[in-house]
Amino acid sequence: VLYMQWQQMDWPVLADPFNELGIKVVPITLLIDESGVVRYKNPKKEDLQTFLATDYPESDAPQTIEPFQQSIQSLKERSEDPQSLFQLGVAYRQRFDSEQRQPDDFSKAIDAWKKALSLNPDQYIWRRRIQQYGPRLDKPYSFYDWVTRARKEITARGQIPHQLSAEPSGSEFARPQSRKKGQPSQSKAHPDPEGKVTRDDQSLLNVQTIIVPSTQDSQEAMRVHLHFTPDDARKVHWTNDAGQLSFFPKTDSSFTIHDLTHLEKVPDELTSAETRSIEFEVRPAKGKKLPTSIEGAAFYYVCLGDDGVCLYLRQDITILSK
Repeated sequence: VLYMQWQQMDWPVLADPFNELGIKVVPITLLIDESGVVRYKNPKKEDLQTFLATDYPESDAPQTIEPFQQSIQSLKERSEDPQSLFQLGVAYRQRFDSEQRQPDDFSKAIDAWKKALSLNPDQYIWRRRIQQYGPRLDKPYSFYDWVTRARKEITARGQIPHQLSAEPSGSEFARPQSRKKGQPSQSKAHPDPEGKVTRDDQSLLNVQTIIVPSTQDSQEAMRVHLHFTPDDARKVHWTNDAGQLSFFPKTDSSFTIHDLTHLEKVPDELTSAETRSIEFEVRPAKGKKLPTSIEGAAFYYVCLGDDGVCLYLRQDITILSK
């Protein structure tokens, strides 16, 4: 809807997030009747003539796959089929972007898309879904760099930009980058080199790790997504006057870290309990392979309960790439 508002498109636009049409490449040409039924895909000249000469009967609007629980369950039962695997990944990602999010929805989406692509490696659409969240070395373009421009131009016209149902993340805005140009992220001084900060033994933050690999074997790299969510059951929340959480991966000569980015700004409120995310890219050194695991530590200020004590804590995190 935001794109339509930006381009001032006043005609219906049909979305096919589950790729029900089985499209492998774009653009394509469709002939759609008055009821919204697709009659021809990439029609020939004689197909167009037949389409224009045919009086198609009225029919109900085509049904789409139900999101979340119903579609996930039914698609899991057909998980040997590449198309169903791709659609299963879409359903998981849709639920991840909703209030019904489950902890491992994002990682399950990536796993489903990878399996689908491995079974049908020439499927352009499926490859793009993985690249959307993957490393910059594997990106053909920035997927959502138009969003910032669209909002600016819509506002300049005196309009209020439509809200997106899911806000794009750092990887979706990131532009392509060659191995020669990408410089490693500059490491800040480690806040706890001797390991003296108290460990978060109570798991006050739930940490989810999602690995998105390159879709090309010749460009070995991976994008790491870390999500930190305060434990709602124990009323854990951020104390925002203490600033942002931080993550420090351990590196050695076999790999480099790029684009280590905090995706969310610290809210103006004194406390909050939103999920906060960190992304970074891992690239092997010349002649090396990606590490099978990366050790790191997150540091954060959180408070426990409505009137509970606020603590500065450390949580050690092991990131497994395979």
